[in-house]
Amino acid sequence: MIRALAAVPLLLPACLVLTGCSDDPQADYCDTVTEHQVELSEIAASEDAGALFGALDTYDELREQAPRDIADDWDAVIDPLRELEQVLSDHGVDPSSYAADEPPADLDDAGRREIEAAAREVGSEQTVTAMGAVEQHALDVCGTPLSR
Repeated sequence: MIRALAAVPLLLPACLVLTGCSDDPQADYCDTVTEHQVELSEIAASEDAGALFGALDTYDELREQAPRDIADDWDAVIDPLRELEQVLSDHGVDPSSYAADEPPADLDDAGRREIEAAAREVGSEQTVTAMGAVEQHALDVCGTPLSR
C-alpha cells in the first residue's frame, strides 16, 4: 500500500504530459478550440453578413475557457460584436440583409449612425488585433487554428 501511494506523485506528471488531464486549463481551452473548429469554419466561409453573430455563443465559451493571457483579447473581440448585435436588434435590423450603402427605408439617421459606429468598433484596429491574437494563440499553444 505504501509503495502504491509513493508511486502516485510519479504518475501525476505523466498524466499531465500525456493526456492533459482535466485539471489543465490550457488543455481544456485547446479541447474547446478543437471542438468548435468545424462550426467556426462554416461561419467563416459563409457569405451571410450576419453569420458571424452565430459564432458569439461559441466565442463566449472560448472566452470562459481561455487562459488568463488571452482572456482580455477575447473580451476585445466579443464585446464590440455583442454591441453591434444589440444595436442592430434595437433598430429591428436584420444583420444578414443590412448594407450601409442601402439601409432599410424605415431606419432613421440616428439609428444608422449608431449602427455605423458599432460596426466601426468591430472593424477597429483594437478588435482586429485582438482577433489576430486569439487566432495566433490557438496556433501557437493549441497547435491548431480556430477555424480551418
